[in-house]
Amino acid sequence: MLLSVQQAARRLGVSPVTIRRWTATGFLPCSRTAGGHRRIDEHDIDDLAKAIGNSNHLAAQLAREREVDVLINTSIALAGKIDLTDLLLEIAMRMTSLLDCHFCAISEYDAEAQSLITLAEYDHAGRRLPDASPYKLRAFPLTRSVVQDQTTAVVNVDDPDADPAEVAELRREGDRSLLMAPLIVQGETIGILEVVDQKRSRQYSRQELRLAGAIAGQAAVAIKNAKLFAERRRSDEDVASLRSMLTDLTERMPGVSAAGRGPDVLAAVAGAVCEAFGAISCVASVGGESAGATGATGGATQTDTAHVIVSTAPCGASQLALTLTLSRAAGEGQAELLGLIAAMAAGAIAGLPAT
Repeated sequence: MLLSVQQAARRLGVSPVTIRRWTATGFLPCSRTAGGHRRIDEHDIDDLAKAIGNSNHLAAQLAREREVDVLINTSIALAGKIDLTDLLLEIAMRMTSLLDCHFCAISEYDAEAQSLITLAEYDHAGRRLPDASPYKLRAFPLTRSVVQDQTTAVVNVDDPDADPAEVAELRREGDRSLLMAPLIVQGETIGILEVVDQKRSRQYSRQELRLAGAIAGQAAVAIKNAKLFAERRRSDEDVASLRSMLTDLTERMPGVSAAGRGPDVLAAVAGAVCEAFGAISCVASVGGESAGATGATGGATQTDTAHVIVSTAPCGASQLALTLTLSRAAGEGQAELLGLIAAMAAGAIAGLPAT
């Protein structure tokens, strides 16, 4: 229940002026109505009353100051991490230290698939654990509520009213308690933080839950910024790579005309494309003939990490096809460049004299 300034003052035995001063300095959390009136959660009043006791409010003030210090220090630490891996480690270390827990996992929310994908999981010593497989929210109703309703939740294995799916997962992993906090940016849930205590059930204080929620908010913004930075950096790298490829291919294409016809010219095309793209392999085929080339990897990359792109172009009465195998997903513009090269090669081959 939310209390007015006057009601809060009566509960604590202080003047309304004191309540206003405490809310203005952040010593006593409050919200505002549409009309600008202060409203204080009665649980915060109860916590403050216990801290004050029959003496003074020094203990409560020190606790609030520590809370503010944690938030400021965390904000500075997260803002200084641009690399996503470094940032995720910092978040995990902050959360496990704050809540005195053993593990922290940070997951990304896929709204279309209604699933969570683990970005990273660390123990309290900073060791990264193997990433868990993505999982559907429909199997975990409480997790779905955390994501969709944007609420923090705590699960203990000895709580008879806890979500059975979450309890079963905790028992399977040998854990005792789980805290889940949504990662929210501009009203949109982008993932969740999961903090696990392996040895004991937990009853977190309101201050701990408030801090966990605040740090999750800071973490969400930092993760969003780190991902945007990575995308921009990848885009810049892709543009530079495309320029290099174009230069390399421009120098190699005249060699296609000098290669003759049949498999020789197809091998020249495949070799030029393979080298320019730094690919695992490239196969060029037209009119029932084909030839291939392998790159520096020699095809050693396992197939489950390979990425294939194919481009075709009319070549006389047939079609020229270029099948390119890369060791990672094609960068921005690479598929379009392969299409351009296919068209150029098809034109060059079609223009060659018959032999």
